[in-house]
Order: sequence, then structure tokens, then C-alpha cells
Amino acid sequence: MLQPLGIDDTVEVSRVSHRLTLGIQWLDALTGMPVAGDWVNDLEAIGRRPALLRFERHAQARQALRHGGRLAKVLRLAAADKVATPPVDVADDPTNFVVRAFARRDPRHADYRTDNDPRQYVPRRLSLTPVQSGGVPPSSLANIRTAWLWPGATYPLAANASAIRGCIRRGASLASALPVAWARVVVTRPGAGVADFASETPLAWAHGDDRGEFLVVLGTQAVPGGVILPATMALRLWVFLAPAVTLDAVDPLASLPLEVAGSDPLNEVLSGRAIPAGYVMQPDFVDITLPPGVLSGVNDADLLFA
Repeated sequence: MLQPLGIDDTVEVSRVSHRLTLGIQWLDALTGMPVAGDWVNDLEAIGRRPALLRFERHAQARQALRHGGRLAKVLRLAAADKVATPPVDVADDPTNFVVRAFARRDPRHADYRTDNDPRQYVPRRLSLTPVQSGGVPPSSLANIRTAWLWPGATYPLAANASAIRGCIRRGASLASALPVAWARVVVTRPGAGVADFASETPLAWAHGDDRGEFLVVLGTQAVPGGVILPATMALRLWVFLAPAVTLDAVDPLASLPLEVAGSDPLNEVLSGRAIPAGYVMQPDFVDITLPPGVLSGVNDADLLFA
């Protein structure tokens, strides 16, 4: 007599399970929506141990690393190092995952190339501390991070967008100046007194690319007024630069600032609004007056720094 099989009279022969080591979802910093395009994440290292590995791509701009293989072994060694010599601060944590993120116009090129960058968003390089115990991540969503990407030179703007475009250079004169890679720009509204970045409210942020170009898109908080927009608005640009940036033609992303974000699911570092460690605010801020609803440019001479 035939009877249906049940748990009691069957034998498990195999089991497939996946444990998430690290997951990142990339969002457009302006819209809060998942970014589009061929976005790539590479694991550069775990602490100081090279661990070259490409993340698996999923829907909604999600990238993931599964716990297993060489990755699991390296994380286990790093976790043992962390126990033996506790790090002084989060930047020194030997379990940190160093991740670089970039886009490709043509996926036939595996690695980053400046001529293959669609430049809708600026690449980023993050240091992320995974939640783990003995090198094993928990079977939960504790290691999912949300990170933002900021507009690049070709970011699609709405017809009535208020935005500022410019190119940051270093040198004695424009004739001999060179673009400064990976700058950061913060826009504030000037106050009545002496210019003071610490006391002025940030209105907008921008990430510079490898060619020194940046695009600031101004939201509603930057455009004063109600139903009727003002004829012009006064803004102040503050520029932050790394002390020295040398682009490697073979590996341009190696000079990207390493932004230490720790183990938070989202913070000011992940959102890209924190100034990277080591960056210096330039004393020559730029005051500009521009009309809302248009794309305005900053004079090259105003963005020339020593």
C-alpha cells in the first residue's frame, strides 16, 4: 500500500544555506532611490590583508558578499587578530572591509577605467566593520549597509533644477594648474557676520571626481521663498581637499579617500556628507549670487587653489 513520505521516514542528504557577510545598497543621494546602471563593488582588503573579490549584484542596487571560501578564512584570521590586539579606534579594526564602488559604461572592461566611467555618480571607497563573532557573521540582517552616491558630471538634471557646476584646480596660475581629484564641496548660506563654516548651516554637498569636476544640486532648503521664487540667491561654497592626490593611471581609484564608516547601518560617512579624514578646508571660500532654476557655473579662477 502506497503512503506519502513524511519527515519521520525521510533522510536529509544535503542542505544549502547562505550567510551574508556584508551587503550594501546604493542610493541616489538626492532622490533616495536605488541607483541605476552597471554599478560594481570590489572587496579590496580585509584590514591589511588583500582580499580581492567582487560582490554579487542583486536587484535595487544591492551588492552582497556571502560567507564562505577564502573570504571566511580571512575574516576568521582577522577576527583572531582583533581579539589578540584590540584596535585603538574603528579605523584600525583588522576586520574592516575595504570596498571600492564604481560604474562602467561597457561591462566588457572588468576594472575601473576613467574613459569607461559614465560619470552619473562619483566613485567611493569605504571601510566597513562587519558584525561578527569569531569571524562568523550572524544569521540576520545586521551586516546590511545603506550608502549614498553623489551626482557626477553627467547626472541627469530636471529642466528647472538649481545647480552649480565647477572644476577645482591647484597651481600658481590657470595656465599651469592641474585638476584636483576627489574634492568635497559644501554649500552654505552666508550669514550677516564674518564667514564661519562652523556656524553656517549646510544646504548642499558635492563629491568631486578624478578630473576635479563637481556638480552641486540645490534642493528646496537651499532656495528661499514660497510660491514665488526670489530673483537671485546668495550662497557660499566651501572646498575641502586632500593634502596631496596623485592619480595612478593603472589604478585611479587607489587615490580615493578611504571613508571609515564603522558598523552603523547608515551614518554621515555612509551618506557622504562627512568630510574624509585628512581633508583640509581651503581658506578661499567662494561667494556667489545666482538665479534659482538654472544650472550655473563657477569661474575657474575662483576654484584655483595653491
